[in-house]
Amino acid sequence: MKSELDRLMAERNLEGLLVLGNSGGNPVMNYLTGGAHLENALVLKRQGGPLTLVHGSMERDTAAATGLALVDRDQTYNQARFLQKHDGDPVAAAVDYLGQVIRDNRLFGRLGIYGMVDAGSALTLLTRLQDEIEGVELVGEYGTSLFTLARETKDNWEIGELREAGRLTCVVMGEVQEFIQGHRTRDEVVLKADGSPLTIGDVKGFMRMRCMAHGLTEQNDTIFSQGRDAGVPHNRGEETMPLRLGQSIIYDFFPLVASGYYHDMTRTWSLGYATDEVQQAWDECKEIFDQSMAAIQLGVPYRDLQLMTCDYFESKGHPTPRSHPGTHSGYVHSLGHGIGLDIHEEPRLSASAGNTTVAAAGHVFSVEPGLYYPERGFGVRIEDSVAFTEAGELINLTDYPYDLVIPMK
Repeated sequence: MKSELDRLMAERNLEGLLVLGNSGGNPVMNYLTGGAHLENALVLKRQGGPLTLVHGSMERDTAAATGLALVDRDQTYNQARFLQKHDGDPVAAAVDYLGQVIRDNRLFGRLGIYGMVDAGSALTLLTRLQDEIEGVELVGEYGTSLFTLARETKDNWEIGELREAGRLTCVVMGEVQEFIQGHRTRDEVVLKADGSPLTIGDVKGFMRMRCMAHGLTEQNDTIFSQGRDAGVPHNRGEETMPLRLGQSIIYDFFPLVASGYYHDMTRTWSLGYATDEVQQAWDECKEIFDQSMAAIQLGVPYRDLQLMTCDYFESKGHPTPRSHPGTHSGYVHSLGHGIGLDIHEEPRLSASAGNTTVAAAGHVFSVEPGLYYPERGFGVRIEDSVAFTEAGELINLTDYPYDLVIPMK
């Protein structure tokens, strides 16, 4: 949580932090500003001091809504003045600007650098800044950073955003189901009014239209895969493929709301009827899904949930990552992952070496057992997203039926 930033900075011996870049595709910037839309912004903080946003004048109303301490960049650090001073050299002007911000805000000592900037630009800019500024050591973190840990636990405001993302995601999924069911079928194929097949691309197009209507964004291509393709967990589905009766469809849907927070849910559908093989796989996934949901409690090690899932699937004769590392068939992944401003973040519900994380207040994560048999022409996955509130109450953010068979005309 953001309330832990000072503690985490002290643990990493960071006297300050600086977050750079536009807000788009910049989870750390979005985390600190509540998803405000900003261009070329800076967020800075001294250990023990407030979060401060350096923003452009045209975005002053957006900046004011963040609740952060504010500095108007165009009034205090006019970019034209820096360019004029350095005869139009953009790198020298940017280095001078950042140096002034660092000195004015007394960001001395070890200064953590975060945010999203082009890699080459960042290397050029930060290398030169380090050479030219005194009393500051620019520090980069790789892997588990200060913000990785801060974002692992969500406060109740964030959980409210995640809850709304879940509500709207379920609304759109329901509209997609009704859209499909509104079509007639012939010879095991779903047809449009003109008699041509309804395709996966048609379904995704309708879904995207409904996302826009409800204020959701499809940041990544939604998974809507059928038959053999459903047997490869992240196969997005072939858009020209007609929808057919009796084939498993994995619909993994993970849009985000305006503040940048995702939802993640999966339902497996079989239109009209399900084969015995798919029904059995779905029944087994639902059984371990229910067992996993019942086992989630504060203090439970996440690796234990993954091991329980492997125990179950292995008892049913399926390969797992434990019994058959690298398997492409059976149960092939971990039980779940954290959700927030990234679709995959901490915590991880895996049994990988070094995962000692236990369920804690503020954790938000998916629970998604699945079985995959591409060589047999099907895949099955069931996924809800759940959250522990700041008070430790477990809530399910996904409210949608689990039905496998979707009746058709």
